Amino acid sequence: MMITPWETLESSEGIKSKIFRHRVVKRKSFDSGDVGDFDVIDCYNWVNIVALTKFDEVIMVKQYRHGSDSITLEIPGGAIEISEDPGTAGKRELLEETGYSCEKMEFLGKVNPNPAFMTNTCYTYLATGCIKISTQKLDHLEEIDVELYSKDEILEMLKNGTIDHSLVVSAFFYLLTKK
Repeated sequence: MMITPWETLESSEGIKSKIFRHRVVKRKSFDSGDVGDFDVIDCYNWVNIVALTKFDEVIMVKQYRHGSDSITLEIPGGAIEISEDPGTAGKRELLEETGYSCEKMEFLGKVNPNPAFMTNTCYTYLATGCIKISTQKLDHLEEIDVELYSKDEILEMLKNGTIDHSLVVSAFFYLLTKK
């Protein structure tokens, strides 16, 4: 059996917020003819940066997350502005969140955060030769601590669940399997 995309019959907008838009789409299966309503969330594309200092330390950010109601340890990242290049967005987010700039930025990979109902893509870059050149330039409601870790410490935190943000875990997968 060959799976084929479903036909979109209707799409109606539900909730529209600052960071996402909810739609209900009515789709029909090409194979069975069954019709159903599906929730779809349109979000900005995202960029994550695995950033290494000149001393090979990993630059991490610690911040409170409202969804999980917890403090998380993550890598720098953020939303990509419409029509902005993901690499350019990565350099911008790195500088804004950490005050670090990099000598080199290399694309590592991309993932679909949750293709079951989300339309966005998360791009991952490796920033090397990072040096601190300024203070943080945080958004109005951002509170971020910057911390440096060895690669061995990162691997241990991935194993023990200290780092549990799925997009951060996937970014380190790209780093650890890089040729």
